[in-house]
Amino acid sequence: MFGPLDNLSACACCSDPGEYGLRVDDPISEQQLTQIREMKFAPSAQLYLTDAGEDEDAQGISSVSNRYQLSVTAEAGQWRMTFRAEDGKTGTLTLRVPQVITVFAADIHDGKKSGGKGPLLYKEWRCEGTSEGDGIFQEGFAAAAKFTLVFQGRGNRCDNVEDFAHWRLSISGDKARYAFFGKLATAAR
Repeated sequence: MFGPLDNLSACACCSDPGEYGLRVDDPISEQQLTQIREMKFAPSAQLYLTDAGEDEDAQGISSVSNRYQLSVTAEAGQWRMTFRAEDGKTGTLTLRVPQVITVFAADIHDGKKSGGKGPLLYKEWRCEGTSEGDGIFQEGFAAAAKFTLVFQGRGNRCDNVEDFAHWRLSISGDKARYAFFGKLATAAR
């Protein structure tokens, strides 16, 4: 005989209305590192520019374009992102894989539902650390610079590679200030 609670099912990945979670500088787990390694960047990127103009928005890049060809390789302890500007000039940003990650997920109250029937959460994984640059980025690294790499997406409470559809990379330092953004090729369609 079944009681009234027997019809309830546990759902670890379901999301709930009003859900909000922020974990700052959480030690990065092996599972998160594996998922990040599985994320594939689409082959193009855009430089973030406002209506104020290039000179104000992008400091530390010797070849400014609206679009760049992009290739990304994951090596032991670092990511190498090579950008090719529209004029054919290239540069590589080397980002050290951090030991911590900031994880954010929230119900943004837009009425979209996840597969578990709860709200479709907006998600971010933020990685920050030290960076180096060469080629078109070299002048911006005359002084130390840092990066913030954000993976953005939508999903339920559990994180999957396919949840993350976009990325944004910011470089900041005394001689460098710019940001790129683009799509992830591994996102669910």
